[in-house]
Amino acid sequence: RMKRDDGWSIQAAISSRTDEPSWARKCMEWLVVSDGTPLSRCFDKNLIEISYADKARHFESLHRKTGIPYEEMCFFDNEHWNIRGVSQLGVKCFHTPDGMTKEAWNEALETFGVS
Repeated sequence: RMKRDDGWSIQAAISSRTDEPSWARKCMEWLVVSDGTPLSRCFDKNLIEISYADKARHFESLHRKTGIPYEEMCFFDNEHWNIRGVSQLGVKCFHTPDGMTKEAWNEALETFGVS
């Protein structure tokens, strides 16, 4: 969970579709954030969905694990077909063709009235 100064708590998860899940998990151990923390430790291990399954299936699993309604979730992706599948669940989706950006994050915060 990420805590904000205004009291909001944001729970973040990973949804990655790959035919090499073990390799993707290893990459998350090697990638580090600015303070040196491995990316894999920035997320609850139960909320990291990495498999060959469709990303909509990942969100169904995340919904079951967290109890968070789809309408209160958001999804960032660079592929339109992933956006289409996940948006059918009611998740608010943001197309990020150049990868995740601060602007996309801020747009999501505004959408949820958290900005």
